Amino acid sequence: MRVLEIGNYVSVAYAGMILAEQGHEVTKWISGKPDPIEELDGGSDLWEWINDRKRMVVTHGNQVINLGAAVVDCGFDLIIDNVRAETWERWGVDPAREADRLMIPWVSLRDDFDGRGFDAIAQARAWGDHVGYIPVYIGDTSAGLWIAFKGLSMLAAGDYGHTVIRQAACLAKLVEGELIEVSRDGSRPPWDPPGTYGATEEGTEVHYRGEIIKEPFRSAEWRRANLQHHEGRIDV
Repeated sequence: MRVLEIGNYVSVAYAGMILAEQGHEVTKWISGKPDPIEELDGGSDLWEWINDRKRMVVTHGNQVINLGAAVVDCGFDLIIDNVRAETWERWGVDPAREADRLMIPWVSLRDDFDGRGFDAIAQARAWGDHVGYIPVYIGDTSAGLWIAFKGLSMLAAGDYGHTVIRQAACLAKLVEGELIEVSRDGSRPPWDPPGTYGATEEGTEVHYRGEIIKEPFRSAEWRRANLQHHEGRIDV
């Protein structure tokens, strides 16, 4: 399968990496300017790792309108991107129209409000009591997996057209699954209500399969003393 990857940062690059690892031919369009990934701490290594096995082509994303008008002429079987809707509009590109013209699947990742993704919030909350933050990419990587999965499933079904998936929904599916069932009596959802876990000044108590598990609170001082970290970022 021939995949065209358009966009910056982690999510779409991770999707492209997953597809490349599966043996698909992935072409990544780059602007020639540094990707935001490269500005991260250790970003150069991340850039090389996440774009391994891809063919890099310096061109503008709006050049998608110049692709051949059919699958045989297009040169690609699938397009993936994480470009904001307002950016496509500014470029004069309608992904839905182009996907129909090319007769191929096109999967776009957006956050819920086409603004900033929520990974930044997770990063800030995860280590907010210490200088720096943990580079949490769970939203990007889970979304990247869903981009790849959606593209492959559309191809397998012989579908084409433009599909938008949402970053928060991707993470919710990973973390919560599809927990929409209620209790047998219909009284409440299956998860435990607030107060079920015995939070005290010493920590938290959880009753699990007949065993009482106690976990003390971990202060910033404890984490700095007991967890390997570099300038506030935990090393795993």
